Amino acid sequence: MGQQLEYSQYAIMLNMKDKRSVVIGGGIVATRKVKQLLDSGAEVMVVSPTLTPALRRLLQEGTICVQLRDYERTDLQDATLVFAATDDEDVNLQIAEDARVVRTFVNVAHAPHLSDFTNPGVLRYGPIQINVSTGGASPTLTRHIVDKVDRIIDDRLGILAERLLESRLAAQRTIANDTLRHELLRRFGDVCWEAWEQQQPFPEWDIWFHETFPLLTACEEEKTT
Repeated sequence: MGQQLEYSQYAIMLNMKDKRSVVIGGGIVATRKVKQLLDSGAEVMVVSPTLTPALRRLLQEGTICVQLRDYERTDLQDATLVFAATDDEDVNLQIAEDARVVRTFVNVAHAPHLSDFTNPGVLRYGPIQINVSTGGASPTLTRHIVDKVDRIIDDRLGILAERLLESRLAAQRTIANDTLRHELLRRFGDVCWEAWEQQQPFPEWDIWFHETFPLLTACEEEKTT
């Protein structure tokens, strides 16, 4: 049996905008980590004597900072997240130990038992993000699950999320009663979800609200009489 995590991982979504992340390594794995971090708005520092062509382009564009040398312990200073992605297991182990000394979360490539966190497979549909994790057991299994989910979900799910956000903001501006507002948004969300499942057009909040609000208030009045 391979090494397993002692506990199941705690799921969390991090706001990485403008937060410093350090990726040690300049290969394919490091490149993938860097692109994911940039997508989240993080500030990225890469430490490696060599870089993939993709990382060199990001450096030339000024998108990332790079130290073209081997890892040093001081590289971890002020890092929110650290990624050990070199091809030297001893260096990766040292990075993991150093990160724990400075109390920084570290991810060690291909070694979930040494990592404080692992990166899930990610599907994005507009503002919606679906994460798939096998707890570090198998990246291959993660990829197959991601592919399966992607065949089920379509881009209209992102449109649905944007429609529901617009309705929530509109309701917050016009409906002072918290209980009534939450009930209306719950019902509107259910109607929109049904439309998505049936491949039907999504209702417009204003039209739906003006049709539903009188019916809902009439029902509430009947309950109180």
